[in-house]
Amino acid sequence: MTDQYDPKAYWETRLKDQFTARGVGHIGFSDDYNRWLYRRKRRCIEGAFRGVSLAGKDVLDVGCGTGFFVEWYLARGAQICGVDITDVSVQRLRDLFDGQFKTESISSSPFDGFGKKFDVVNVWDVFYHIVDDKEYDAALQNIKNCLKNGGLLLFTDFLGEISDVPIANHVKARNFQTYSTILKSKGFLFVENRPLYRFLNRPHFGKFDNYLGALYFFLDTFTRTVQKHNLSLSVWRYGDRNLS
Repeated sequence: MTDQYDPKAYWETRLKDQFTARGVGHIGFSDDYNRWLYRRKRRCIEGAFRGVSLAGKDVLDVGCGTGFFVEWYLARGAQICGVDITDVSVQRLRDLFDGQFKTESISSSPFDGFGKKFDVVNVWDVFYHIVDDKEYDAALQNIKNCLKNGGLLLFTDFLGEISDVPIANHVKARNFQTYSTILKSKGFLFVENRPLYRFLNRPHFGKFDNYLGALYFFLDTFTRTVQKHNLSLSVWRYGDRNLS
């Protein structure tokens, strides 16, 4: 981690070059393979919301990127607001989707938001890119301030790690114990963890991307426990009510 990481500059450049699944996903994998990773994300979030109606719910998508989750929530009748640190994301999503979008960091102090509270705050593949611990804590506090009583927080990280560990200059993995300690102190209640990957993020051969993606996607449907060195989804509820 010798090079200084400028999140806005890094992601602005990356998304301008590739406004694709690869641009917001794993840069070391092809677009074909990244699309299988996003199919797995869709399967995971569908499981997390099984039996829950999102019609009319207010959702804040943090790090809205190319709009994958924006589209998913809108298709289920939710009202969506999105924040991203890049102008390119916000400008394109305003053209593509109904909703409110603004360029802002979830770590901003103060966080302006949209002047309202949300039933769901969706934070996929964002927290582990906040490598500064003070900014990370500020992000969690801002999210707490954005949630209604009973609102849900969904996020991904390397929850199965033994300890928090820097992976790259723009990636810091934090484990479940770290989240549990901080979120419980802020009034959150743990709901569940869902393993996201076991096979899909392993090395592969380029020309077989689509076939291997399909195979690994199939195998990951049988993964039931949080895996070390792999991303998982965590769901928490804020306050003393249930989302209704």
